Amino acid sequence: MHPTAHELADLRAELEDLIAGRKIVVLGVGNDLRGDDGFGPALGARLEGRVAATVFLTHDLPEDYAVKAADLRPDVVLLLDAADLGAEPGRVRLIRAQDIPPTPGVTHRPSLEMMARFLELDAGAETWVLGVQPDMEHLGLGAEMSATVARAVDELEPLLLELLGAGEE
Repeated sequence: MHPTAHELADLRAELEDLIAGRKIVVLGVGNDLRGDDGFGPALGARLEGRVAATVFLTHDLPEDYAVKAADLRPDVVLLLDAADLGAEPGRVRLIRAQDIPPTPGVTHRPSLEMMARFLELDAGAETWVLGVQPDMEHLGLGAEMSATVARAVDELEPLLLELLGAGEE
């Protein structure tokens, strides 16, 4: 599966409410050598240099970018990441980082909850995850990204390009 038109419309409304008129930092989180876990860096790479938001491709070291993100004093930090949403592979949801469950096979050294807490305390930033449900069969080292998650990347790219605006901050 992949995001339906209805899901994308709902997601658009949620993202518009979240980011309108606010300073945004985007972190592409995950390991692109582990199939669907590469969702965050893949989507982040498509946004980098093309949106008004600052985009960091953190790969599987988001903690290395927490201070850099906080130093920018964003209103919102948006993490692009694979997460076990209890849904069909390729489904996408916007979730507060503190509420995201750990996903077996998905790479994060510190929990996103701890990182979100740091960003909130240090920068006053809300931290959200734009998560995709990975296909658990596509999380092993050397695995290819599943077609459903690749389609989610393709469908989210134009939405985020539009909502995050073009150009530099």
